[in-house]
Amino acid sequence: MQLSTYETHIHPDPNFPIIFHLDTCHRESPPFLPHWHESLELLYVVEGECQVSGNGAASRATVGDVVIFSSNSIHAVYPVSNVSRYYCLIVDKAFCDSFGVPVGDKQFVQVVNDWRIRECYQWIVREMQERQPYYKESVKAYSLQLLIRCCRLYAISPGSQPGGESRRSEMVKEAVSYLRAHFADPVTVDELCAHVGFSKYYFCREFKAFTGRTVVDYLNFLRCSNARRLIASGRYNVSESAAMSGFKSLSYFSRVYRRQMGILPSEEQDGE
Repeated sequence: MQLSTYETHIHPDPNFPIIFHLDTCHRESPPFLPHWHESLELLYVVEGECQVSGNGAASRATVGDVVIFSSNSIHAVYPVSNVSRYYCLIVDKAFCDSFGVPVGDKQFVQVVNDWRIRECYQWIVREMQERQPYYKESVKAYSLQLLIRCCRLYAISPGSQPGGESRRSEMVKEAVSYLRAHFADPVTVDELCAHVGFSKYYFCREFKAFTGRTVVDYLNFLRCSNARRLIASGRYNVSESAAMSGFKSLSYFSRVYRRQMGILPSEEQDGE
């Protein structure tokens, strides 16, 4: 059985924590493999028909439908018509939390046909295409409106969706949540294994299978991502950002940062 993978999101602009793109899939092409991430994902179907699967529940989506993949749900898209085309919007969980929109704590109806959600989504498409001044601020505002309507009208109780996830995926998700909450602390693999209640060998093997990263690599990614946000804020220098993100050695931080982000942390600061 093909294990789903954890999808890592890196935002080029830390002040614009949104991923947006147009996807096209063909019936004869290999489907997108099941994957999951902590942020809510919304698809807006603009051509054809596709089957969507989230946490074992399958639905059909056609032109005008908006698909909601709940936070942490294992999901995939399979084309039904010869060509299916849809926009993809992923809004970072931390951004939603900062505005008190608890999308990470809710499960949602998987396919909706709501004129107001569709209208918000169309404005986002327009703003992203035209890129007029302040388009990023406009996209964030429309995204919040869209997500608030989802929470008001289409949130469901966690137990009401059919299907389920394996104990292994729940273990990995618990570990990811723990690492995100404690990445600045001196976390050890042994401590993490004790938290999730599994042996070190089994846990490390399954964590790598689901996320594509080792525990240490994922922890370093979280730390570097946080340091990047601190540097971009302009309030902290490289050394302060490294220390606040859990790094004890500046030279080690620089090496890890370059491996994770592709550039040196000093280059981030120079580019301000």
